[in-house]
Amino acid sequence: MASDVLGVTVKVGEQREIGSLSVFPLLAAAGEALAYLTGPEAFEADLIEVSELDPPQVPSLAVFNLAEVPLLLVEGETLLGGSQNRTMNVTVLCPPKARTVVPVSCVEAGRWGAERPVSRSRRHSPVSVRAAKTASLAPLAAAGRGRRSDQPRVWEEVARQSVIHGVASGTSALEDVGDAIEDCFAEQLEELEPLADQIGVAYAIGGTVLGLDLFDRPSTLAEYLKGIVAGIALDAYADSTVKGTKESVERFLVEIDRTDRDVGPGVGLGEELRLSGDVVGTGLSFEDILVHLAAFPSPSLIG
Repeated sequence: MASDVLGVTVKVGEQREIGSLSVFPLLAAAGEALAYLTGPEAFEADLIEVSELDPPQVPSLAVFNLAEVPLLLVEGETLLGGSQNRTMNVTVLCPPKARTVVPVSCVEAGRWGAERPVSRSRRHSPVSVRAAKTASLAPLAAAGRGRRSDQPRVWEEVARQSVIHGVASGTSALEDVGDAIEDCFAEQLEELEPLADQIGVAYAIGGTVLGLDLFDRPSTLAEYLKGIVAGIALDAYADSTVKGTKESVERFLVEIDRTDRDVGPGVGLGEELRLSGDVVGTGLSFEDILVHLAAFPSPSLIG
């Protein structure tokens, strides 16, 4: 069965299992291609520079796009270094040859200063952190607050991950937790490859759909797939014989399309989208094309 998600017709493919995590490919016909670089491509080609503001501020980083085309950084993508590690609050399409100040949340509460060069994590933030962060974003119309998360709530989720996995980090860094457990899923992640017409991924744990990432084209999904799933694997700590189903993902797709949405100018290029209600989410469209959508059930509904 195909579902319409914000104007994109999506079909749910057959699931893969990674521990208690069920991963579902989201498939769609190829659409019009936009010209941009993804975060992984930009870092690989040294076409991005990330620095602190002057003076440094926890909820902001400066990104200079050195490329001739826009640069895509997506919600949940994690940047290491600077005065502390941060994760992107929303998806941003940075203009070419320009500096853009992007909204972020700290995922390393025990360090401020001792500045380091900025690199990109191999993992996105886990879905528990991403959903809590996204749910706390104010409406786009809220002056000065629309893209700031509830930082203490994010730190609480990072600390919970540390306790669950029994990882003591000297700087309370989410990255340390991921590094400590990555061998548990390394082989399965290595085998995870996108399908030819896959533009997104949905994920469920213990029978509960926890969210999805949807992109405008398969090549972008391919750049981000393993990093997204590696982050979500941090949440797959409980053994469960209950698995997610295609039907439950299809119901979630319908819920997304029915959810209240708020649209406004993006941080860089395009229009930013905010979902609120039983589904929370953030996304970005450019030239009437949905470039990225991250959507999750409201954390209040799943505990």
